[in-house]
Amino acid sequence: MSILRIYLYAVGQKIIIPQLAETEEGFFVEIEPITIFDVRDVNKWKALMYTYLSEGNKLIPTPEQAGSPGSAILEHLGLKKWDDFERKSVLYTIHAGPRFIAVYATGRNEQGRWTTGTKERKFFPQAPLEVVVDEVSSDIIKEPEAVEKPMLLLGG
Repeated sequence: MSILRIYLYAVGQKIIIPQLAETEEGFFVEIEPITIFDVRDVNKWKALMYTYLSEGNKLIPTPEQAGSPGSAILEHLGLKKWDDFERKSVLYTIHAGPRFIAVYATGRNEQGRWTTGTKERKFFPQAPLEVVVDEVSSDIIKEPEAVEKPMLLLGG
């Protein structure tokens, strides 16, 4: 099993799940589709998380770096600065590899920006994906960023 990565963002009563692709050089980039769910539509966003865990990341050619790399999330949300998004959201990252499946959530520094979080969970690599999805979704819906009134204009 190669490394697999999934991002889930919780912000303003929304769950945002971009598709991630692995480049030929081995780094991960967010690509379309970027799917936005109401946080209450738990079964819908759990289903997409399960699909991405089951299928793995697409392999794409390494993009040419012309100036700023941009952000598929910002473009999709119509935001100009990452900082605007980061201060009001939490990021969950799922890494699945041959030795374990790990889930990390961002923490906050004094300026309100993301920092290494204190939430980390590890699962046996052959754990049923349903268990991983259930545990991650249970954590996400407890995040203040996921359930507070929207502070950003999010389409979807």
